[in-house]
Amino acid sequence: MKNSGIIARRTSVKNELGMHARPASKIAQIAELAESDVWLCANLTKVDATSIIDILTLCAVKGTKIVVEIKKQEDRVILDQIVNFFETGFGET
Repeated sequence: MKNSGIIARRTSVKNELGMHARPASKIAQIAELAESDVWLCANLTKVDATSIIDILTLCAVKGTKIVVEIKKQEDRVILDQIVNFFETGFGET
């Protein structure tokens, strides 16, 4: 999906525990590798994906719809890694 230079993919929280500190930390570590900004969007809130605290403020329980956004095409691998992490239930399912 492309919109005004932003590249985005939709996913959702799959695991029973929802978003908690361990997966938030892993997402932040992946996002730190990006050349530009990476965001997570849920429930009308957009947060910096490099910030564990910001990610936790999404209060994403199982089933929460998430949009992962990047600014640069060069960061598509980062986008794919984060979406895959969600799709695999944060390795907890």
